[in-house]
Amino acid sequence: MVQQQAHLMNQIKSVLLPGSFFEEDYVNKTKYLLSNEIDTIYLFDHSINPVSRNLSMYNLIDGVVKLNHIVKGEKNLGVCVLNVNARQFSTLFYNYIYDFLEIKNFKLGIGSGDNKYETRNNYSNNFEEVINDIKSNKNFKKNNVQLFVGGNSKEKIDLVLKYSLGINQWLGTIEDFQSKSSHYKQIKNPVGELSICLRRNHFENLDNDIFYEKIFIVKDSNTEIFYKTIDNILK
Repeated sequence: MVQQQAHLMNQIKSVLLPGSFFEEDYVNKTKYLLSNEIDTIYLFDHSINPVSRNLSMYNLIDGVVKLNHIVKGEKNLGVCVLNVNARQFSTLFYNYIYDFLEIKNFKLGIGSGDNKYETRNNYSNNFEEVINDIKSNKNFKKNNVQLFVGGNSKEKIDLVLKYSLGINQWLGTIEDFQSKSSHYKQIKNPVGELSICLRRNHFENLDNDIFYEKIFIVKDSNTEIFYKTIDNILK
C-alpha cells in the first residue's frame, strides 16, 4: 500500500520523458536519472509527439522495455497515462497492461483520453471493468504495482474513492489540486499516489501537509540540455 504519512519532505520528484528521448544518447541519459534523486521515470502514451508533429515520438512498449533493461529495478517505471479507450479491450490488456504488471513497483496511470493532442480510435471500454481486471490480476499485488487515474470528472473521482486509487492532475490550478488532495485524504489505504504533472517552478507553495508526487514534464532537447533540466528540477 502507498504510504500517506509524511516523508522527510512532503513530495517526491519524478520525470515524464519527452517524445524524442530515445533518439539521442538515451542510455547515458537514463543512467543520469539513476544517479539522481528521481523516484519514477514515466512515459507518455501517444502516437504523435504532443509538442510538435515534426518531432519523433517513442513507442510506449518499446520505451518501457528499453528503460527496464537499463534501470533493472533501481528506479520505478510508469506510464502517465495509458489511454484505455485507444485500443480494443483484449489488445489493451494482452499487449500493454499485462506486460506492465510484470514489472515490480510499476506505476500505472490510466485515463479515458480527450483528443487534446491527437485524435485516436475510441473503443469506449468500460473504465470500471479495466480497474477491476487490473486489481484482480495476481501480479498487481505480487509486484506492488500502483494504480492511479488521470482526469477531473466526478465519475473519475468517484471511482478513485470506490477503489482506493491514486489521482493525477495534468497542470491545472492549485485549487484543482487541493480539491483532489481533499478527496485523496479520505482513502485509508490507497493503491496509488496523489500526483501532479507540471513544468518546472509550477506550484512552488502547496500546503506542507500534503504528501504528493511532482511529475516534471521534460521538454524535447539535446543531451546537454536534458542534464541541465534534471539538475534544475532537483535544486
